[in-house]
Amino acid sequence: MKRAGLFFIAIFLVAAALASPGHGETGKPADRAPGLLDDLSLEDKAGQVLMGFFRGEEVTASLRSTLGRVRPGGVILYSSTGNIVSLEQVADLVSSLQKAAWSAAALPLFVAVDQEGGRVNRLTRGVTVFPGNMALGAAGDPGLAAKSARITARELRTLGITVNFAPVVDVQSNPANPVIGTRSFGSDPALVSRLATAMVAPMSEEGVLCTAKHFPGHGDTSVDSHAGLPTDSHARPVLDKVNLAPFSAMVKAGAPAVMTAHVVMPELDRGNPLPATLLPKAYSILRQEMDFKGLAVTDSLGMKALDRYWSIEETAIRALQAGADLLVFGADPGHEPAEIESVHRALVSAVRTDRITQTRLDEAVVRVLRAKEALGILDDPKPKPERLGELGSPGSQAVSDAIARKALTLAWNRFSPFPKADGEKPGTLLWPLEKADQASMLLKSCSSLKPLFVPLSVPPEDISGIVEGLDRKEPVYAWAGDLGRYPAWRDLARLLGERAILLGTGSPYGLSLCPGAGAAIVTYSEVPASLEALGSFLCSPWAPSGRLPVEIPGLYPRGWGLASTDPGF
Repeated sequence: MKRAGLFFIAIFLVAAALASPGHGETGKPADRAPGLLDDLSLEDKAGQVLMGFFRGEEVTASLRSTLGRVRPGGVILYSSTGNIVSLEQVADLVSSLQKAAWSAAALPLFVAVDQEGGRVNRLTRGVTVFPGNMALGAAGDPGLAAKSARITARELRTLGITVNFAPVVDVQSNPANPVIGTRSFGSDPALVSRLATAMVAPMSEEGVLCTAKHFPGHGDTSVDSHAGLPTDSHARPVLDKVNLAPFSAMVKAGAPAVMTAHVVMPELDRGNPLPATLLPKAYSILRQEMDFKGLAVTDSLGMKALDRYWSIEETAIRALQAGADLLVFGADPGHEPAEIESVHRALVSAVRTDRITQTRLDEAVVRVLRAKEALGILDDPKPKPERLGELGSPGSQAVSDAIARKALTLAWNRFSPFPKADGEKPGTLLWPLEKADQASMLLKSCSSLKPLFVPLSVPPEDISGIVEGLDRKEPVYAWAGDLGRYPAWRDLARLLGERAILLGTGSPYGLSLCPGAGAAIVTYSEVPASLEALGSFLCSPWAPSGRLPVEIPGLYPRGWGLASTDPGF
């Protein structure tokens, strides 16, 4: 077939959608994937296993040409590449992408984003932005996890986005981990499993692909796979108990997709040094041991963990050989959108020369088609612009606010009473100049604080002068979002001593660098809901219910948190 055949496939899909609800005589959904597969050419099949990125806020002639030549399985959107400007623009863009696919006689596209919550959100304006996984871990409420997943999925599907590369189900067990951190629910595999599995059904019910990542676990590494190749050398029993346990739970809960990690785990396969994305044994564990039937998706294949060792084309061939079904090419530094065309040609050549078997390619394509069918993409991939006004509704924002308040954790307090920021001397808010916009969210709910903005890269010789310029009788509410990354701020907080009330708006690990502070509060996030909750607490403290989902090394164990503002540490 075959180009003409794709056109008839498109006609068939429309006719089938109009003629029936897609169910056979038994009442079970009909499986259209094998029939669609039979009508695809080799080139069409190679395209279906690819997902690429592009630049700009609209479909250009160049992008339209690429979609026509590759006919990919999907695209991924980024704010950094200019794909996301406004809600109306995103809906128009997605509609144009699907029309371009139709015009090229291609199957409807997956449209994907990473909308994890917390510090990873591609959409930040006009939608409901949630505090993220570690805040949910501190709140410990599966019901709130489910509600946040449903709202996020519903808002994405309204925009025509049908794949969310979330949730992160890595167990955050290494304080030195530079890439996971607050993206994880915590360091307890049971807690991670409980909260992550609560997200599966709501996302699927809203028509968005739920993707558990990063298999077989990125939580106990000290290298960011965007920058290098991480290794986790734990023995298999430890991997089973910690890293793999949440993925097993997600599979049992019906997760439709799992994303692989570019992490070396030698003990998975007798010392094999290949990263999991390229390791057949990793997919064997997923398929045979966990009985996973869904879509195996790679993390972006242009990341330095792979890019330093193989060409992008060779990486794609090896990943598909190993067992991946959908190969993602994200906006990684040094890579261009057009590379997907050379990858497409490489895959076609690899099948023709038997480097990749036709059976392996067909297996991957069928899984892509079944995932699209399950989400209704084959029948209706379009945005729902009539529902744009419902995004970021007060009811949805109330759920984000509830998570933020329930997550807020008082790690320690030496003040008696805890100093409220609403008196005649409410205290100074010491905050990074580069984060002045975030400070406005905090001040919105605690306007009596006196902000003092200091650069993150404040010269060491200026630190003592800053501290001496503050009223020695007043408490100082000091930002402590990432003290490990900013030594000058660590020194500033230390010099404040017991006058400091540390505001942990990121990972709680950094609080261990300033154990002499008078108090420490953790929000795990700098999204508006978290900062407004923090401001409310500072002005009118309540009995906090948040509990640390990870330990603060050398100070407090996982599960710790003061239940009142009475002195405690």
